[in-house]
Amino acid sequence: MTTCRRFYRKGTDFSLCVNIGKKDYVLAEHPSNTNTIFYYGVKGLGKLGKLFSEECVTMKAGDFTDVRDTVYDYRTFHSLEDFHLVGFNTLEKGQNWEGRLVKEDEKLLDLNLVKKLKKQSFLVCFNGSPEVNGKSLKRYEYSKLNLDKTYEINLNDGVLGFFYKN
Repeated sequence: MTTCRRFYRKGTDFSLCVNIGKKDYVLAEHPSNTNTIFYYGVKGLGKLGKLFSEECVTMKAGDFTDVRDTVYDYRTFHSLEDFHLVGFNTLEKGQNWEGRLVKEDEKLLDLNLVKKLKKQSFLVCFNGSPEVNGKSLKRYEYSKLNLDKTYEINLNDGVLGFFYKN
């Protein structure tokens, strides 16, 4: 039997779900049980799609995938390799978040847009040990950003996600 370890980390504004499993694992999710709107692939390869649909998106290590268009659908995931996925989840359906990965050459986090919009913003460590203002973050750690501060980034081959709530 192909298995998957799953765990969930809930914050006050969003949650993270982590799935670590073996090749050929199949998962089906009911729309009422998922609020995942973005996935980051730490390891492996898999396909995510709507149940009974030919359309799917291939997710592989290093990919940041926007799956907001499937949050109200029955979803399926099939791993083509051993895998490790981290999902960014809203706390309630209908919440609108924007997200992206911090770029390797982004040494100073660009907060211009969120300052104009006055939006709550967060950094999430998906992998490695990136540094933010000299402080090392561990996998799955996150930090709420103060829009009055500047944030110096050193990814150190790690991966940070930047998110704000619309």
